[in-house]
Amino acid sequence: MKFYLIFATQILQSLSFARVWNFMQLYFSYTYSIISKKIVHKGNPAFISIEPTNICNLQCPECPTGNKSSIVEKGQMQLELCKKILPQIKKHTLFANLYFQGEPFINKETIAIIQEAKKANIITSISSNAHFITKENANEIVTSGLTKLIISLDGYDQESYEKYRRNGSFQKVLDGMQAIQEAKQKNNSNLPLIELQCLLFKHTENNKDKIQELGKQYGADIIQFKTAQFYDESNIDMLPSEKNSRYEVKEGHIEIKKDLQNCCWKMWCSCIIAWNGNVLPCCFDKNHSFTFGNITTVKFNEIWHSAKYYSFRKSVFSNRNKIEMCQNCSE
Repeated sequence: MKFYLIFATQILQSLSFARVWNFMQLYFSYTYSIISKKIVHKGNPAFISIEPTNICNLQCPECPTGNKSSIVEKGQMQLELCKKILPQIKKHTLFANLYFQGEPFINKETIAIIQEAKKANIITSISSNAHFITKENANEIVTSGLTKLIISLDGYDQESYEKYRRNGSFQKVLDGMQAIQEAKQKNNSNLPLIELQCLLFKHTENNKDKIQELGKQYGADIIQFKTAQFYDESNIDMLPSEKNSRYEVKEGHIEIKKDLQNCCWKMWCSCIIAWNGNVLPCCFDKNHSFTFGNITTVKFNEIWHSAKYYSFRKSVFSNRNKIEMCQNCSE
């Protein structure tokens, strides 16, 4: 309950008339489009993801970065590019996820990026494997203005952890959490809120109690268990039981349980800005297959309201099951 109260307070403090009005335009134009079957899109993104880097230290088998299947050039967002982005979105954007592919804290300018978002009164969240959180930088992270820090802990000891988080150190995750906990106590701060997140695999689904105990011990404000995405059927032996999976197995093949509807709220209210400035529709576009423009050369508003983006939204409303990246989506 405390987690949600603090988070709700952060949202209230970040609201403005422009942001509320923008959200209403997004919501009602989306609802109208569903009802009328006529695509009408009003407003600007209320939620956005800005990618500090697509480089990662781990080799998770179902991650395009970790398993080396990603064809996107590797790099890190420069602070100057972030300073170019934020003035263009801050009037309407309420919340920014500062992650996409890669480990955010590999980029040494990530803390400065958080600070710039804070100046724009944008709520921020980071998802991290915690390997680059240390006693030396924990205080900077706590005082940066970061609202939520998601820490991935897909195991309860080194053996279980490295089954998915390959090349990872279970102890480094715990040390990172401990460093943040001590820095929060030192600064008498409730922020960042710590969300311990565990993906449900065959080796984790029956050990939730152990992971919950670790979360409590190392200062997590909330503990979340999530279904994992699968792309490669060679890892099918890692699938959890059907009740804990977004997939079902049919004749040795995995299929997502949920039928795709010809609509998607994310196409109305959010987008991704990759480390290199590419504007993408959502987090399932791992290889930048649908790049609508680049913010280094075109203003964000022109990209967001472009004919190319409109055409894609229209295709989601008519033939979503034909779009490859949508076929693994549980939205």
